[in-house]
Amino acid sequence: MHGRHATVKKCIDRMPFIDKVYIYTTEADGKFLEGQDIFAMAKYRNNPLSYKWNMAIRTLEQIDFDAVVLLGSDDYIDEAFIDYVERTIPDFDMIGFKDIYFQHNNELHYWKGYTNNRIGEPAGAGKVYTKTFLERINYNLFDTARDRGLDKISWNKVKRAKAKIHVTSLKENGLMLVDIKDGEGMTQFNKFKNLQFYAYTKTNTK
Repeated sequence: MHGRHATVKKCIDRMPFIDKVYIYTTEADGKFLEGQDIFAMAKYRNNPLSYKWNMAIRTLEQIDFDAVVLLGSDDYIDEAFIDYVERTIPDFDMIGFKDIYFQHNNELHYWKGYTNNRIGEPAGAGKVYTKTFLERINYNLFDTARDRGLDKISWNKVKRAKAKIHVTSLKENGLMLVDIKDGEGMTQFNKFKNLQFYAYTKTNTK
């Protein structure tokens, strides 16, 4: 995380069913996280951003786990997502989801995924990796210094490692993975094309 305390708190509060590990940069962010429902946290500089993400992966070396879901600080999932992962991940090294939901001005919008040369690739958030796979790559998933294009770095690493990959659809499986677009993230809401408005009730996102 880097600032955006109100958005981060919304995401933390929506996921009491998972252990959350945060990487932060500023003293203000560290103090904020001390009062939140999280499992662990570590401090690291914000640039290059890829190395901050890799710090999150390296932190897992000190934690007992079977698999990890990578989320931005403005993302949240529902319990159905975790249930699906628990049932599916034993057969794979990685799970990815090609689609995603965006929350903008308290409305949900659905993005079905890439339609260009990246068609079939998983969207940025919600990738799941097993501990055994991360051990195989020495907990070094983001091994190039960049502030943009982090999805490409990790995707290429996974393919080079010949990981057993399962890419599926949130919508087809009835799962929720939501990216909150509050105007402060790296990719603005208006950059996404062919969005579908998604009508929902409070029970979908509690």
